[in-house]
This record gives sequence, C-alpha cells and structure tokens, in this order.
Amino acid sequence: MLRKIYVVYLGLSVFLYAQNISAQIGGNSSFNFLRMPSNAPLIAVGGMNVSVRSIHMIGQNPALINKEMNKNLLISNQQYYAGINTTALTYVHNFNKIGPLALNLYYFTSGKIKQTDATGNETGSFSANQYYISIGKSHTINYYSLGLNLKIAGSNVAGYNSFASLADIGGVFKHPTKDFTVGLVLQNIGFTFNNYTSVEQSLPFDVQLGTSYKLEHMPFRFSILAHHLHTFDIVYLDPNKKQPLDANGEPIVEKKSTGDKILRHFNLGGEFFLGKFISLKVGYNHLVRREMRTEVRSGMAGFSFGVLVNVKSFEFSYSRDWQHVAGGFNCLSLKVNFSELLSKKTNLPFRSTN
Repeated sequence: MLRKIYVVYLGLSVFLYAQNISAQIGGNSSFNFLRMPSNAPLIAVGGMNVSVRSIHMIGQNPALINKEMNKNLLISNQQYYAGINTTALTYVHNFNKIGPLALNLYYFTSGKIKQTDATGNETGSFSANQYYISIGKSHTINYYSLGLNLKIAGSNVAGYNSFASLADIGGVFKHPTKDFTVGLVLQNIGFTFNNYTSVEQSLPFDVQLGTSYKLEHMPFRFSILAHHLHTFDIVYLDPNKKQPLDANGEPIVEKKSTGDKILRHFNLGGEFFLGKFISLKVGYNHLVRREMRTEVRSGMAGFSFGVLVNVKSFEFSYSRDWQHVAGGFNCLSLKVNFSELLSKKTNLPFRSTN
C-alpha cells in the first residue's frame, strides 16, 4: 500500500511541476531556503553532495539512506549575519518490515526585522521564518538504491503564510568492491498552495548528478557534482553593473562565455582521513564564487572547509563557508549513534547497588 502511495504522489508531482520549470535560477522561485545545506560536513564539501553514503547527505539524496544509519541522530546549527540562523535535525530508524526511514526537520529564521511606514518611520518589528519537515525512504536492489523524500514546507512573513508540497527522487549506484558511488536526484518536485499572492509561485527545482571515489591506497576521497542539469545557461549578468568603455567611449557589453556556462554547474569536494577519528573536508562551488564576487575582488567566496572528530558514539563537526568577500559563516553539527551507544551500555557487566 505504501509503495502505491509513493507512485501516485510522484506521478502527480512530476505532472504538475513539469509545467512550471523555469529556465533561470535567479529570483524566479519561492522557498529558495530549500537549496541551503543543513549541516557542517555537507557545507564543508561545497554545500552539495548526492553520492557519499552518510547521514549528512541524505537530505540531498534519499537513496543514500541505509540500515547502517539506524538510530543515528544529527543536530546542526548555522549562524548568519544579523541574527539569521538555521537549525536542522535528522533521525534515521530501521524498521523490521519496511526498512530505514529518515526524518528531517529544518528551521530558518531571519530574526526580528524593523517595520516602517511609507515615509520610513519605524512602527515596530516583524519576523520571517521558513521551515520544512520530510520523511525519506530508500530501497536497495543489489548495487542500486532508489529513494524518496516527501516534504511539506512552510513560510511565514509578518503573519502571512505560504506552503508547498514537494518530493525528492534519487538513485545511487554503489560499486561492489571499490569505494565508488554515483548518485542522481531530482530535487523539489511539487507545487505551492495558500500562496502570498494570486501569482503562481515556482519552486527551486534541480537535477543533480554526482560521483564520489576514495582512492584505494590514499586516505582521500573526492566528489564532483553537476547541478541544474535541466538548464544549460545559469549565468546571470547584472544589468546595473558599470561596464568599461571602448576607444570610442561606448560601453563594452559583457558577454557570456561557453566555458563559464559549463563551469557554473560544478561543485567540488574533498575529504582527507587522518586516521579513524579525524577527517578534514574542503569544497569549492564555482557558481557561488562567480555570483557573489564584487567588481573589485572575489575573496574566498565559493570556498569552504571543515573538520569532523569521531569520539566513540559521537561525531563533532565544524565548517566555515564563504558566501561573499564580506566574510564567512560557521556551522556546528553533532551526530549521536544511539544504536552503538545503547549496545555498549547493554554489554556493561552487572554491578550490584548493595
């Protein structure tokens, strides 16, 4: 019965959403917070990954959910400018009859925003918050896994609300002998309801294809991902940007190059394993670097790094991500393996209280 519900939902979502796919990505969709990475290890490798079999990546690709994540809890918090921050929670539980299910909760708040009248006089403040809840399921056959995330997203601005119903559909191939995986996902298929205005709102749909490979004789794994595969040209040229002048005093019109169009689709990530308990992560997002640069310089925009420390049943992660030359953002994550933790407690020798 559950599989039939999945099939009906997917068919309806794809049919409705296929009529609203936008040819551009900048400013043409609502619920864009759904694009934001939710935890430190994911942020550290560039904010996108659909191929590493880790609880940190299952929000990106539900096909990565597996039984080894049973009773794992992940909690994350990321701080932005001016009181803006996000909190995320992920929990995976393996049920005997239906297999592993993943619960994802995500909350984005902009804090208090000043409210003014038409003349600019301050009249108070209001809040702007966005959130989603999702349930993910995967099914594995031999070396292939299929996954589905069902999501309900909400947005609240000054007491006004909007909602969306969405799904992520993913697939993963895992090599039988090598640490090599390939992942494909269709993200944010769905539709909005109870919109802010009468104008139909599109959603941040994305098609992503990625691969990860750990070198056999080196403690290093690299990942490469291509995003927005449904749209070739995702280059945005600012019409208000001051253009240089030619010899005749005429502005030189900025043009889009084929190379730039291609490179903006790629995200790179790397992981260095320093023993069993510590790993360092780095990432580079070319789209972020090109879009968030200033006319003078780019700084560290587009780069990210992080560290993960494993202490028994706990994993502590920290990442820093540069989205602009103005500075970077920090994120902290904690993963608790309750399956391992409870097993250790159960195996402790009995001690009398007398």
